[in-house]
Amino acid sequence: MAKILIADDDRLAARQMARTLRGAGHTVALARDGRAALQEAAERPDVILLDLGLPGLSGEVLLTQLKRHPDTAPISILVITGKREAAARLQASAPGWLADILLKPVSGPQLRQAVETALARHQERGMENPLEEIQERQGQLIQRLIVEGSDALVFQACRRLSSDRTRGRGSLSGNALSWTELSEWAQREGVLDEEQARLLRRIPETRPQVLRKGAA
Repeated sequence: MAKILIADDDRLAARQMARTLRGAGHTVALARDGRAALQEAAERPDVILLDLGLPGLSGEVLLTQLKRHPDTAPISILVITGKREAAARLQASAPGWLADILLKPVSGPQLRQAVETALARHQERGMENPLEEIQERQGQLIQRLIVEGSDALVFQACRRLSSDRTRGRGSLSGNALSWTELSEWAQREGVLDEEQARLLRRIPETRPQVLRKGAA
């Protein structure tokens, strides 16, 4: 799958994120401070999960250095932080540099979906009309899920769609399952295969980008 760098000095949070991503088939490297993260970034991971409160070299400074260097500028960066005000300032000042901003605590499904979306957007570069093609395929998968899924699955899928429509893609309802959770459910029921479930997980929960807080 993908190579992911987790730059976070919170050992417990970093281990939990690493376990989640390894379970999804990704290769994970860890960095406990900003300078170590800068060295690891030279290996050009596909995605960097960046905490803003890194010792040695702050997340903001690290982000600036990575995005101003041609070798590391293409790397997708997800900021994951508990500092809401700092995240809001960063979102306002450098939106083009970030794949997403998530507020801690971040749930496993939310993390997997954010990474899948970042990877999908990276892969879309250079493709012809990628967004239209992907959205059409995703629509077909949702229709299949509703037609072939169990009553409980259909109910949750409709709740997710209703939440996306009424609140916008930037808001994750506390009562609605994420597309990651729905795709895994559909795969367990045999409605979707692994590749189809992976595509369904790439429906972004944040478009345009906003701050959100995950479930514990």
